[in-house]
Amino acid sequence: MMTSDNPFTDSAGLAKEKETLKSSAVSIISTETAETLVNTPSSFTPGHSLFIDARGKALVRLPTPPSQLEIHIHNPDASLAYVSTRKKRCSGTSTLSSPECGDLIFTEYFFGPKREPIIHLLNESEKASPQIKVKGKCTSRTTHFSAPDGSAFEWRYLKERGPDGKKERFVVLEKIEVAGRRRVAHLVRNERTMPSKTSKCTAGNGGELVFDRHASEVIDEALIVATCLLMLKKEIDRQRALQVFVLLSGSGGV
Repeated sequence: MMTSDNPFTDSAGLAKEKETLKSSAVSIISTETAETLVNTPSSFTPGHSLFIDARGKALVRLPTPPSQLEIHIHNPDASLAYVSTRKKRCSGTSTLSSPECGDLIFTEYFFGPKREPIIHLLNESEKASPQIKVKGKCTSRTTHFSAPDGSAFEWRYLKERGPDGKKERFVVLEKIEVAGRRRVAHLVRNERTMPSKTSKCTAGNGGELVFDRHASEVIDEALIVATCLLMLKKEIDRQRALQVFVLLSGSGGV
């Protein structure tokens, strides 16, 4: 029986498979939709931020579901802002709650193509909670959805220069307007913001979620957090699919 979480027991095989995964992991973090910008848009004024303590999925591991059932989202002072909870390890369905308001958002997650996640906004004052479908394409990591007021939003990956001048990868949420795109928030993942024991090769790891100063006027903060967590979940799914492919290749199944 295999007791190790590492499927590659042979050292030579480990090096080969690890190199294969590393070369393929670029497609998990950066995408065909990525752009290189000199700076963040001038219309984006950083406001407050939250830190998402998601450990994600390491590169060289068995393609099992992530073991972390609770993802804590903290304020800069380390106080708890939100918690995302899954009841089962084999399920991506989760509930986002806050210490002050209790359960806020219930997200149904379905594995497989053309099975969009459904977000339920929990509101006791309404008989039926509003539902939001988060849509995307198999060939793109960009996802889009419409808020209850009909406003259109999109998450996508971008490469930009940070405050220190170095290029960094951002996961960016934008509101789609007639005049163009308006950035609402972005997730920053670097050595300073990533959770401990995670790296750039980790899929679905957290970081610092930075909001525009006027983000709350455009979209509910909890909905930003919930859809950001969906982006991280999709990264993990792609990592697991890649790990399955590597295992099958090593066994001669592909």
